[in-house]
Amino acid sequence: MSTPEVKDIGPDEETTLFRLFSAVRSQELRMDHWDPGLRTRMLRLQFEAQRRGYREQWPNVCERLIVCDGAPVGWLIVDRSGLVLRGIDMAIVPESRSLGIGTRVIRALQAEAAGSARPFSIAVLRSNVRARELYLRLGFVVTGETDLHTLMEWRQDRPDA
Repeated sequence: MSTPEVKDIGPDEETTLFRLFSAVRSQELRMDHWDPGLRTRMLRLQFEAQRRGYREQWPNVCERLIVCDGAPVGWLIVDRSGLVLRGIDMAIVPESRSLGIGTRVIRALQAEAAGSARPFSIAVLRSNVRARELYLRLGFVVTGETDLHTLMEWRQDRPDA
C-alpha cells in the first residue's frame, strides 16, 4: 500500500465525501438493516448538520479527503488557525482500517504541529476504544473527559512523544 495523501475537497467531491460518511456512520450506528431510503435520509441530515456545526464552531476548518492508492478512503478535518493544531474529525472507511493509514496521517499532523511548535489536540468519542488506543500509542495523553469525549493532546516536548 502506498503512503496516504490528503487532498482538498472540491465542490465536485461532495458526493464522494457523503459516500465515505455513510459508510463510516452507518456501521457505527448499526444501520445495516434499515430501509435504504430512510438510512440515506437520516445520514444526509447528520452529514449536513455535522458539517454546518463544524464550520460554525471552527470557521477556519480545513476539510480534506484521505486518498490511498488513488481511492478516497476517509476524511480529515482540522483547524490550523489557533495556537493549537486541532484535530476536529478523522475517519477511515471500515475496509481500509488497520492498514496503517490513520497512523501515517496522524504522524504527518504531529510533524506539522512540531514544525510550528504547537500542541496537537483531539477529542475522541469515549466509545471509540480502538481510536483512543491508537492515539495513546502515538504519544497523546488524556487531558480531560466530557460525557461523550476523551480529550487528548500531543506535544513534541513531552518526553513520551
